[in-house]
Amino acid sequence: MIRFTNQIFSQSFSQRVTWIQRVFYLAILCIVLRALYLQVIDRPNLEARSNRQYNRNQSVKAQRGAILDYDGNYLAVSLPLKSIFAIPPEIKDKKKAAAQLSKILKLKEKTVLKKLEAPGTFKWLKRNTKPQVSEQIKALGLPGIHFIKEYQRFHPQQNFAAQLIGFTGTDSRGLEGLEYFFNDHLMERKGHQAQWNPFTARTYRDIFSGGSLRLTIRNRLQHYAEKELKKGIDAMSAKDGVAIVMESQTGRILAMAVQPDFDPNRFAKFDSISFFNRAVGAAYEPGSTFKVVTLAAALESKAITRDNIFNCENGTYQIHDRTIHDTSKYGWLSLEKIIQKSSNICAAKIAQLITKPIFYKMIRDFGYGTKTGITLPGEVTGKVYEYQRWSDIDVATMSYGHGISATPLQVITALNTFATGGLLLQPRVVEEARRANGEVVDMNFREPKRIISEEVAELVKGYMIAVTQRGGTAYSARLKNIAVAGKTGTSRKFDRKKREYSSKNHISSFVGFFPAEAPRLTILVVIDEPQKKYLGVKGAIPVFRKIAEHALRFYPNMDFEKPENNEQTPLVENTVFHASTVDLTEKIQGKNYYKQLTKLLKNKTLRETLAIAGRENVRIHTKGSGRVFSVTKDKKKEDTFWVELR
Repeated sequence: MIRFTNQIFSQSFSQRVTWIQRVFYLAILCIVLRALYLQVIDRPNLEARSNRQYNRNQSVKAQRGAILDYDGNYLAVSLPLKSIFAIPPEIKDKKKAAAQLSKILKLKEKTVLKKLEAPGTFKWLKRNTKPQVSEQIKALGLPGIHFIKEYQRFHPQQNFAAQLIGFTGTDSRGLEGLEYFFNDHLMERKGHQAQWNPFTARTYRDIFSGGSLRLTIRNRLQHYAEKELKKGIDAMSAKDGVAIVMESQTGRILAMAVQPDFDPNRFAKFDSISFFNRAVGAAYEPGSTFKVVTLAAALESKAITRDNIFNCENGTYQIHDRTIHDTSKYGWLSLEKIIQKSSNICAAKIAQLITKPIFYKMIRDFGYGTKTGITLPGEVTGKVYEYQRWSDIDVATMSYGHGISATPLQVITALNTFATGGLLLQPRVVEEARRANGEVVDMNFREPKRIISEEVAELVKGYMIAVTQRGGTAYSARLKNIAVAGKTGTSRKFDRKKREYSSKNHISSFVGFFPAEAPRLTILVVIDEPQKKYLGVKGAIPVFRKIAEHALRFYPNMDFEKPENNEQTPLVENTVFHASTVDLTEKIQGKNYYKQLTKLLKNKTLRETLAIAGRENVRIHTKGSGRVFSVTKDKKKEDTFWVELR
């Protein structure tokens, strides 16, 4: 009996041990499988969670490449500044830290304390601080307060070509102009943004290397185009205006002035309507400047010959129930006189001789109703209706630029065809784009396209020369000892509320090129809503002549290929102003700030001047090129100075 009981107990114990072993082995197997799952299958997810827990990615203002004009003057650069942030878990006495920081940062103590006590491991305190501010904060030696280098976009020439260049937002992304269109090029990225690791309490950021742009804009021409356009608009009490200067044989845009303008450094203080680039984004009815296109289409299609003459009906011409008028009464006129006197009636008669499909094709060939392809945002196509919708009166009014719309850039590009012997060029504002490594980017510009014969182009050019001679509508556009070919344009604006053309609001324009025998420059001026007494010869023409005279004074040999002599750096791999690139060992301290700044800037290059301005966090207005000749303090703003370079 005892032996039997011991045998049962021995078997039961053995079974228990076996089950325990099995459970133990199963537990080990589960652990191994779980480890295998975590190490292999779920590894990406764990790594992501780890990065989110231990690294705090923060968006910082990135380094952008520079934008320069054709002569190498900086138009947009990135200046390095210090931004201050806090890591709250590292700060023990938050109230004391808030009290010290608020005094230097000029923030409310409650505001700073709220940030320090807020949950989280990364809090911005102030971005893009003045050097003296960041140095004072650093001197406090507060734990948990850190600094990171960011780049602030700076436009050293303020309002200069503002709509063309555009500006960036708080995250250093382009919002308008070239800054927007070439944003990806100017912000070529490498690696991550700013990160913080709580175990090492270190921050780091990989390098952002931006490509650079060199524009076709000539500094002096742009400056005087803006100056004369603004003077003209103010004198005529006009609404706004555009002036474009194009190199006739290449399509380079040497100046693009738009009024009203703004300062990209302070864009938030301006009405957003100032950001609008009317040169490419505002379509208007070109008026009588379109008559040369009508005439060219008729000659090219052989609807007329150079020997045809037309009856201008003494100023009144009836088409069905509509009456067309001329400003003066004319009888029979030759083609030259029709353009010289700008007859609406004869232009309408010529258009009626062209078949609608051919007229439509020629209009489109000249670039109307099609984007020019310029590397700027916001370009519109204008409006050209399909010829199937044209009535007889539509054809007649279209012949003198009504019922069709185009941008200023489209108009100057189209009429420049008569300066090139019949070739349509693609306009461009970027001369060269380089990546951060120095590689030149292929811009893929279109080849010139022949749209009319050289014979027709020369014939119409001759008629345009007559416009600026005695008896022409643009006699006041003539230049001393230089022949000008041009065409005036005055169009009534369409009142959308009344759905009719306004008798009060007009657009005055003039486009011309010179020297007429071998054109080098083509200039268009458009004045929107000048007072009525400034229409015609008193409208856009005086502005055209002033800009042309400045161009002849600065470029007497009409050589626009060679950059002006200055000491600016052309495109470089990373065109960013670092304090380490120039001698900034002499710092401004104590009293007599203005005298010390003047002494420090004396004889410095623009590059050195901008680096100093960034370090001292002062605004400068620059004029000229070369080295600093004089420094003048602004009478109203303590942190603003006027610097002249010679």
